[in-house]
Amino acid sequence: MLYKMEEEGRKLLLKLIEKYVGKRMLEVGCGDDALLSFISKKFNATVKCIDPYGYGKNIIRMRGEEISKLDEKFDVVYTIMSLHHMDAKLFLEEAIKVLGNEGKIIIVDWKKGIETGVPEYYFSLDEVIQMMKNYEIIEKGEEKYHFYVVGKAK
Repeated sequence: MLYKMEEEGRKLLLKLIEKYVGKRMLEVGCGDDALLSFISKKFNATVKCIDPYGYGKNIIRMRGEEISKLDEKFDVVYTIMSLHHMDAKLFLEEAIKVLGNEGKIIIVDWKKGIETGVPEYYFSLDEVIQMMKNYEIIEKGEEKYHFYVVGKAK
């Protein structure tokens, strides 16, 4: 069941990236680099990946709250099923610093109340939007297991 739930999130992310694709993207909280490799090839983009505990040859070991240390700009910064592992408010404050001109942030995460078998706190869409005070919300919504939000700097 968990795999089907995760699959919904990946399909949703790919649909959003297709809509807001950029040439330089940053995946935050990638685990391994499988999704990064797929997205890089599918969208002909340069994709970097950060994860403090990730494994794979293309991963920069760093927490999401530290991304401004990359000292780079990205067209798209995305995170999938990882926001709940971070200090979300701090991550959103730092993410805006690495968005290029007209850059977008895409967040896909578990909906609050979803039972994944892991005892973690999952945010509601409204809670995340409250933390995105410096962003213009372009698109938002919910699926069965996930919420999503796309924003850009105000």
